[in-house]
Amino acid sequence: MKKFIDLHCHSSYSEGDCSVTELLDMAKANNAKVFALTDHNVIAGLPELLELAPKYNIKAIPGVELYTRFHNRGFHLLGYNFDINDPMLNKWIKSLQEDNEHNIQNSVEHLIKQGFKIDIEAIFNLPAKNYGAVHILQEIDKYPENLKKINKDLPPDQQGFFDKIEYYLGADKPAHFPLSELPTEEAIAIIKNSGGFTSLAHPGQQLTNQFDNIIVDLAQHGLDAIEVLSPYHNWHQIEHYQYLALENNLLITGGSDYHGDIDFTKKELIARQGDYFRVPYNIYEQLKKNIPNL
Repeated sequence: MKKFIDLHCHSSYSEGDCSVTELLDMAKANNAKVFALTDHNVIAGLPELLELAPKYNIKAIPGVELYTRFHNRGFHLLGYNFDINDPMLNKWIKSLQEDNEHNIQNSVEHLIKQGFKIDIEAIFNLPAKNYGAVHILQEIDKYPENLKKINKDLPPDQQGFFDKIEYYLGADKPAHFPLSELPTEEAIAIIKNSGGFTSLAHPGQQLTNQFDNIIVDLAQHGLDAIEVLSPYHNWHQIEHYQYLALENNLLITGGSDYHGDIDFTKKELIARQGDYFRVPYNIYEQLKKNIPNL
């Protein structure tokens, strides 16, 4: 049976729907022999992953996805194979989470002033160690009076997840919910100083080909890899970023970026990413040739 890997996955420790155990169950079902948990600004799930993965005969790689900023653009930086007990890494993770908690508190206070019913303690009591807009919207959706307000504010065809984020939490809104970020070059240094390596997550989501120079600049700052294989990329982008990686001596990573099953409002044929997106095992074999102790 063909083997696969998944080097980009999220659990309920950040914005994912599933526990670490549930993710490992899915990885096993999809014959993923190498698995990285990459929660947003969170490494709290990694001890659990490293303990449980051997029972599934799965190679676990410590991971994290950091929100970062470079050339005034937001980028997601994947860190891998670091020491999860590194003091400096943990210091920065704690700082990001404290900033995130302040941001969500401020955002919720403004939403309450606008007439929403929200129990901030219910959000803080979630398993998550880093909160996202998804947690705010899930709390809002619990109360019928909030849904009535949304129906007054937005037409029915503009009530999708991202529509509501833009309308209530967008950059120009009183309840704006900013991401807790690090400078990308600083985040690269933190991961590498903790013994790990870095990959730029789904660059095609943030960049067009005309901005390849930014990735070249990041390579000069120590970036190790590009996440070439991503559900965010079409075939032409996969081909482009694979060539860009080879041109600049960057490695290639890939992953599902799984947060949860797709929630369609109409009958669907494919609801799980594992049913249509898999990363070949030879990506791991190539990484292993170049990364010590992987």
